[in-house]
Amino acid sequence: MILSLYSDRTVYWEKLIMDITIITTENRRLYPAVIYNIEDNERKIPILDIDDIYDLLYKEQNILVTSDQYDQYGNKLKLFNGKLEKSDIKAMFASKQEEINKDLTSIMTLSEAAKKWGLANGSTIRKAIERGKFQQNEIKQAGDVWIITYQAMERVFGSIKNEDNAYVIYDNFENVYLTKEYYKYLQLAFLEGPYYDMRTRELETKYQYIKEILIKGLEALRNNQKVIIKQNKNNQIRQIICTEEEYYLYIEIFHGKKNLPTEWVEKLTKDLKALPK
Repeated sequence: MILSLYSDRTVYWEKLIMDITIITTENRRLYPAVIYNIEDNERKIPILDIDDIYDLLYKEQNILVTSDQYDQYGNKLKLFNGKLEKSDIKAMFASKQEEINKDLTSIMTLSEAAKKWGLANGSTIRKAIERGKFQQNEIKQAGDVWIITYQAMERVFGSIKNEDNAYVIYDNFENVYLTKEYYKYLQLAFLEGPYYDMRTRELETKYQYIKEILIKGLEALRNNQKVIIKQNKNNQIRQIICTEEEYYLYIEIFHGKKNLPTEWVEKLTKDLKALPK
């Protein structure tokens, strides 16, 4: 009896020292997340046990969260401090800090993965999990939801169907080309006269080129094709975009990653949404 009580306490305290990760429906990662009851406006009593958090979420349909925040590529965003509805949360799980894999910043649920890879449903992927096809750091169970990385899906199931018909954007477009233009834009604050005018004309030309690239991606989506973001260094899939909503989120994140200024992101989004369908 004493041994059982000791074991129960050990399990309990092990659960309490785990950090909470929340993956939102916008593919933003909140970690380490501190959770409070929606009525605890002064943030006095954090809820530490993951099971208690799930119980509260299903009972109240929302929770208060304070957490560092990262985009789907692992770039740190501003601190999150506010309310999350149950519908805002794609997955939530507890992990020891050393178990957190940065690859989980680019993740999908099994149903999302099945859709992107053209599988009937998530059961095919679940069978692969049961057969041990995936490595431990490639998958994670978050409550009733399994989440998985793009790299894991590509390794086990191969390239997505109809990849040849997809519109591919390599990440050096963001990390090299866009970032270069971002810093040129920032330099405008230090230019004047003819130098300012010359840089402004140059940037407008670059903006139109960037818009043309993104229009092609939007047209692909509207033609029921996918947009695939690939890593230039190894040709691996980093992200698969199937909907316009996902595409606009992909563009929105450019500012947080310092790929484009906010003004350009807003203008691009407005210009793309204005295109006739």
